[in-house]
Amino acid sequence: MITINEHEIVLDKQERLEPWTSYGNVVRYAMEFIKHCPQDEHNHLPWYLQYSCFWTDPLRPTIWPDNPAGKFAWAMTTLAKYYPYSGDRAYVDIVQQMLDRLWDYRTPDHFEWKDVPYASAHPGTGVYFGARADGEYATECDKIAQAGRAYVDFYELGGAERYLRYGITCANELVRHIRQGNEYQSPLPFRVDVRNGDIIEEYTADMIQPIRLLDALIQLGYTTYQTYRDQLWDWIVEYPLKNNVWKGYFEDIRLDAENANRDQLSALETARYIMENASVFPHWRDTVRNLIEWVKETLGGHPFFTAIPIHEQKFCYYPMGSHTARFGSICCMYAALSGEEDYREMGIRSLNWATYMANENGIVTVGVDRPDYYNQCWFTDGYFDYVPHFIDAMAFVPEVAPFDEDHLLYSTSIVQSIHYQPMSIRYRLFNPKSVQKLRLTFLPVKVIVDGQEIPQQEITPTQASWVIENNNLRVIQIQPFGKDITILGRHELSHTQTV
Repeated sequence: MITINEHEIVLDKQERLEPWTSYGNVVRYAMEFIKHCPQDEHNHLPWYLQYSCFWTDPLRPTIWPDNPAGKFAWAMTTLAKYYPYSGDRAYVDIVQQMLDRLWDYRTPDHFEWKDVPYASAHPGTGVYFGARADGEYATECDKIAQAGRAYVDFYELGGAERYLRYGITCANELVRHIRQGNEYQSPLPFRVDVRNGDIIEEYTADMIQPIRLLDALIQLGYTTYQTYRDQLWDWIVEYPLKNNVWKGYFEDIRLDAENANRDQLSALETARYIMENASVFPHWRDTVRNLIEWVKETLGGHPFFTAIPIHEQKFCYYPMGSHTARFGSICCMYAALSGEEDYREMGIRSLNWATYMANENGIVTVGVDRPDYYNQCWFTDGYFDYVPHFIDAMAFVPEVAPFDEDHLLYSTSIVQSIHYQPMSIRYRLFNPKSVQKLRLTFLPVKVIVDGQEIPQQEITPTQASWVIENNNLRVIQIQPFGKDITILGRHELSHTQTV
């Protein structure tokens, strides 16, 4: 018997790795753990507010530097996908608690980097002002951007206008410090001393985070950020997309002045961004394929029953569930957009491997390499940078989504509210110019947008419509050009007419 983390492996007839449980179960197990996260007995704060990770044998926090800015930003990413998928608003309150606390412990306004979040913190305190490897009173520029985008997203979710102001504050500090980048220094440095602005580490390839923040603000009408956004993108094109020096994300990794490290996150998140905006990148297919293959060759492990596990980075060279799931979801997205089915197969097998990190009790271990990785769990790698990749995979390979439940799998707009009822789904969007994909237990007979029925017909760039993408799987796509959407099945339609 072969096991991974005490799960007996499942193989298909071709001896390819299958998941030990469904992707839907993986998502549910993990998010239920967060919903009922243990609290510290001394300060009564949930662990995710003060620890980066915890042990399982016995269950206890790990005394390791915390990573609040990136962790809470990933939590917002999870919320933006999981709330539409589940309809469970409990996670809105959880993420708001995170983002509020992050802002409460931001840098003071007399520092050179003023009113920005800290990337690291000492564990077990819930107080954030830096920790190793950044150092105290130091932060990371890409985490400022990641948190800033989280604030803007939370505002679009329906949060108070102050969250938009927080995001703008982060953006303003970033553009105030943008410099000319080159091969050895990125336009924004990786690590900085927030008190005096001294640069602690020059280079990070993770410039897609400030681009995403500036993009969101530009879309909201703050067009003065466009020049800075273009400067960041031009640097990505000129350097990491050519020389593959993808490094500089993880908060607890030692200083790397020689730029010897390599990680998968900055490369794959850049690939995701390119695919999300493929219409403006004429050569997106070659670029994304090259990034996927670079990660596979540089950080891919030996295939395990055809599943390719992905190592986190060169300086922490262990295959992990979250990064393998990221790789899998990017492969699935690429296959869906390009039609290259080999990448769909590769993506699904990697995602299947990643399921073996999750357990029915909600514990998600980081990896399988050695005893301490077997029972160590990270709030990023096991939850907020793990769950979203499975939901993304369901959107691009809908047959792996639950067949007996209704789920909104994908939206290009923040979904502000959603209500699931038998034969009926109602949701509200922030951005009316958007697209949603759902897998349902029923075939709709009517879709209503802002009180008006829209036609069932091929989706075009200019007209509100909806289409059944796959009749057998009951997958539909909607382009609403409106904010309030109602999807009705036969039973609900009959009931509505009777009333």
